[in-house]
Amino acid sequence: MADGISDMIDSNGPVGFLRLFRLISAARESASSLVLMDLVRLMDMALMQTALDWEGLDAENLDERAFLNLIREKREIADRLHIHAVPNWR
Repeated sequence: MADGISDMIDSNGPVGFLRLFRLISAARESASSLVLMDLVRLMDMALMQTALDWEGLDAENLDERAFLNLIREKREIADRLHIHAVPNWR
């Protein structure tokens, strides 16, 4: 895998998860603007799983409130921090 997206997925550091979270968020916004609600729900699930993986947590070990707080925290981080685009060449 030699493109920008694979670099995001291969990186298990905070910046890799941040980039992946922002990419999925952008895809979700696009799906929402096109009223593709099934795709919006899939993107929501992907965002939830990314947040869990980012923290190394298992959804079964979190109550609903902790889970929602985790998602909100990751959205705030993604909105607050600016990262540079990853080029698609090597």
